[in-house]
Order: sequence, then C-alpha cells, then structure tokens
Amino acid sequence: MPYTFLGRLCGYLCDECDEPLSNVTVRLYRAAADQSLASRAAASPKDTLALLDDQAVEAKAESLLAEAETDEDGGFEFQLEDGAYEGGPVEVDVLCRTVPGGEAAEHAAEPIAFSITTLQPEWRRRGDRLVAYWTHCLPDRFWCMIHARFGIWVICGRVETCDTHVAVPGATISAFDVDWLQDDPLGSAVTDGSGRFRIYYSRAAFEKTPFSPFINIEWTGGPDVYFKGEYGGITVLDEPRSKGRTPGRDNVGPCLCVDLCVDLTLGPPVQNPWFTNVGDFDIQSDFAASGLTNKAVGGHGGPDFGFFDGLKLKGYCPKVSPADNTTPMVYRFRYEDTANPGLVPITPDLVFPVQVGSRQIQWNEKTLAGLASSTLTWTFQAVWIQGSGATPGTPAPLAAGAPWTGPPAHVIVPDGNGWIAVDQNGLDTGFYGPLIGFNTTAPSVVPGGASPGNGAGNAVASPENGKTLRIVFEATRKVGSNPPVTPADFSNSLDAISVNNWEEVALLDLQQFHGTGATACSPLTNALDILYTVDHERLGSFSIGLTTAATPKPTDTYPQGAGPRGGHGTDHHAIGTWPSCSYTVSLSRVRALTTGEVDDSGRTTSVTFCK
Repeated sequence: MPYTFLGRLCGYLCDECDEPLSNVTVRLYRAAADQSLASRAAASPKDTLALLDDQAVEAKAESLLAEAETDEDGGFEFQLEDGAYEGGPVEVDVLCRTVPGGEAAEHAAEPIAFSITTLQPEWRRRGDRLVAYWTHCLPDRFWCMIHARFGIWVICGRVETCDTHVAVPGATISAFDVDWLQDDPLGSAVTDGSGRFRIYYSRAAFEKTPFSPFINIEWTGGPDVYFKGEYGGITVLDEPRSKGRTPGRDNVGPCLCVDLCVDLTLGPPVQNPWFTNVGDFDIQSDFAASGLTNKAVGGHGGPDFGFFDGLKLKGYCPKVSPADNTTPMVYRFRYEDTANPGLVPITPDLVFPVQVGSRQIQWNEKTLAGLASSTLTWTFQAVWIQGSGATPGTPAPLAAGAPWTGPPAHVIVPDGNGWIAVDQNGLDTGFYGPLIGFNTTAPSVVPGGASPGNGAGNAVASPENGKTLRIVFEATRKVGSNPPVTPADFSNSLDAISVNNWEEVALLDLQQFHGTGATACSPLTNALDILYTVDHERLGSFSIGLTTAATPKPTDTYPQGAGPRGGHGTDHHAIGTWPSCSYTVSLSRVRALTTGEVDDSGRTTSVTFCK
C-alpha cells in the first residue's frame, strides 16, 4: 500500500518566536540498520540533531528514500510507493542553502546539511493509502547556530503601549549597534497587526567601520543593540545609546528577542475583539437612541426601521489574546429586555446557523466519473456556528471510489453559557463578519405570531408591541479546561435595538358580505363598503386598491397611509353605474422592519365580488 508523508518544519528564534524552514531540501532515509526493535516501534522521535559533512551525507546515500522541497511555510510532502518503503522508522535530514533574511547576506555561504531526528510515522489509513502527519520546530540553540553559520542575525520583537499594554501596529522600528567610532544601523521593520516585527541583518552590518573594508572591528562578538521608533511620523521610541551596553542588549548573538513599549494612546486596534454590526447596520453610527435605525444602509432599512427575525451579530474576535498572543480566545453575546433588566446569554437554543470562517484540510480529488480519488489535495472547509451538531476535529477523507462530496462543515456549538471557542485552525487571525446568528423569535426573547384584531373596520383593542433589547458582546481568554476568564477582557454593547416579531393585523371584508352569508357569487348592486383594519407598531405603509377587467375601470380613490400604527374604517363607494364584471379589493401592507440584511417584503389580502 502506498504512503503519503506530510509535514512542516520550523525553527525557534526564542520561546515565542519561530520561522518556517522555507525552501530547504528535506531528505528521508530508512533508519539505521542497527536500530533496536524497540526504537523502531517507538512513536516518539529520537533526537539526532547534528551537522553533517559531505562524507556523512555520502555514507547515508544508499538509505535515501526520497527528497522534497519545502514551501514558503515550511510544508513538505512525500509520496512513497509500496515496495520501496514498508512503513518503518525513518531519519529526517535537511539541506539548507540559506535561512530567512538571507538576502541580507553580502556573500553566498556554503549549504549546510544536518540531521533532525529519527521517528516512526504514525500511519493512518486514508482510502487506498496510508497517511502520516508530522510537524517539528528546531530548538533555538540549534537554529540560531545555523543562522550564525550563514552570517544572518535576526531581531524578533513586539511593541505595545507602556500603560495599557495594547499592541501597536504600523510603527517603524529601527535597530542600531553602539560602536566605537559610529553607530551602525542594523535595519528597520514595520510592526504588524499584533505589534510584532522582525529585522534581519548580516554580520557585516555591525563589523563595518569608516575604514572598511580595510579595517573591520567589533570589540566583542556581537552587536550592542538599541532601538528607535516612529509612529505616524512622530518619534515614539528613542532609547539612549547606553541601552546597548546593558545586560541582554550587549554582545547579542544571532537571535535577539525583545519587548518594547512606547508612550502612545491608541484607539481600539484591529486585533482587539469588537462587536460592530447588526447585519449591515453599524452599532455606533446607524442607530438612534430609541433602538431604531436612522438611515438606509446597503439599499435596505431606512429612518425609523426596527428589526425582526434572525439577526447576524457581526464583529471580530482573534484566535489568541491580544494581551499575550498565546492564550486562546472565546466570546459570547448576552441580551436583556431594557424594560426588565437582566443579561441572558445567547445559548444554542437561540442560535441560527451562520458561517464564521473557513480552514484548510486535505480532501479527495474528484474523478471524471464523479467518484472520490485516492489523491488528496488541500481544500477549504467552512466553519459554522450552529445550535447543535458539533463536529470536533478534522473529518476523515472519503474512501477511494465512494461517491464524491465536498468536505462537511466544521460546526461549533456555544456552550451552556453561550461561550464560543475561536477555531485555532481557522484561516486568518480569527473570526470576523458574522459571529453568531441570534434567533429573536424564540418565545423567551421577543415572541411574535399572528396579532389579534377586533374585526375588520374596527380599531385594535389590545395592539401588540415588540421589545427594546440591549445586546452585550464579551470576549476573553480560555486557559486550559478552566472557565473563561471573568470579568471579560473585552466588552462593548449596543444599548438599544428595537425588535418586533408580531405579524401586522390586516383585516379586510365587505359590509355587504359581513354577517349576511353572501359570497363572491352574490352580486352587489348599488353600494360597496370596504371594511379594513391595519395595525402594527412598526407599520411602514398600507394601501387599498381595486382591480378588474371592466371597461371603463372605475376611477375611485381608496385609503392608504403609513405608520405609526396604520388605520381602520369603512370606505364607501357608490357602484350603481359600474360595469357588470368581477372586481377584487386588495389590502397591501409592509412593516418597517429589517433583519439588517433583508427587509420585510410585505403581504396582500384580497376579497373578490361581482356586480
């Protein structure tokens, strides 16, 4: 049976900073013949980190199974055919021609070969193949030594505000080496969304003097580093030269990791969790204090619109805490009726499905016959928040030859307190856009249904109203199996949103039919009296109209109107001169309600009569 061995290699620069082993050659060997049976069966790798000279590489040549090049992210793939390999332990070596930042080198260096480990892949059957996955990150002591061999130094850092410890994106950080004649600029970089930056530089950058190349002098083995920083054209970091002579900054090795802070006041940075929208409506700019909308957005809604049905609560929540860029994040929404305060979490029974992101998985290719191939390829798997049907882990690909289907969705269900764990395997930095679907029609939230009336033509004695809700977003850290950290690290709210799930009262009858037993087949002669009642808290508009095939068509006018609630009454018409024909009276209405993405489409009720 053939084998597929997939993996990824990286190297640590320090405990919290790593980089991929991109564009290196991975060599797979049969394990040494003298390896014990116990070692062959072991699932855990046997560390064999060691540099290899040409003679050592040549001595292993007969055991070579295959070679593969890693991609930009350090990923590799081996396809091993049955017969050439029988599933036993393997040795993994690497041929490295450069390291990240290698463009900073002034001279090409000789390739470096090294052995990483001996391991027994954990093979699992996937269709007609056996597949194993393995990831490995080289320890910093070894990987930084490789950097030094290529003459490439690297600074890995993070910048945050000194008082609030908020990451600072978009800052330009420059590093300098304190030298005896002049300070050497080592390089600059711009911080990313999490405030992180990397500066790569060559050994030559801190060995140069005004007399180079004739005299290169560095009194100690490495540079003495200090930093300067700018943000928006303003200097926000200006370390003195003496900082480069302090412990941890003097005579640094090929890998330096630093945490810097700046005196800067920032608004909410993009990596902070934030509740931003209900559908397309911005919670900060598109709502009035009443909870109604103040404008149309995206072609729907308008001034004084309320909401109904299922609401997509949108925003952003990162995978890991912005405070430490390590701890996984969870989030939830809670709501309360402003007339009866008391926050209640949006639990699974109040959720309708929304897609919150996607992730990449290995899945079968589709054959021309519409069957699943034995070949796996990377594809996208949707991530959904639903009220039930959680699917932990990654789905197993189809059996080769089975009817092909795309990968099933990865489903996340809120826990009993409404907390949702951000998928650590999702693409991008977290969930953004819809974060949850809030089914407001649940009886415990904003009940609805058919509104009771008091007969066509009469006012509604007890009109139904909706509720004004307050919606609170919370995001916080989830440490291991412990409950989420409270109070929540981040929280913001929409203090008022008007929600009404009641159907409008829409009653239509003819006085000539009312209580008489007459029907559409009972001709009217001289009078038409239309009985109508329209009522709703958020009625947009209503109108009564007449359709007929009669010629000429009567030109009478009919009631119409808008909110705040609608109207009722008897609309009289003298029809003695109307042509004999069939006629239809229609009552059309629409509520001024939106889900934030779709408006109420309206309804029509009709009564037919003849003359």
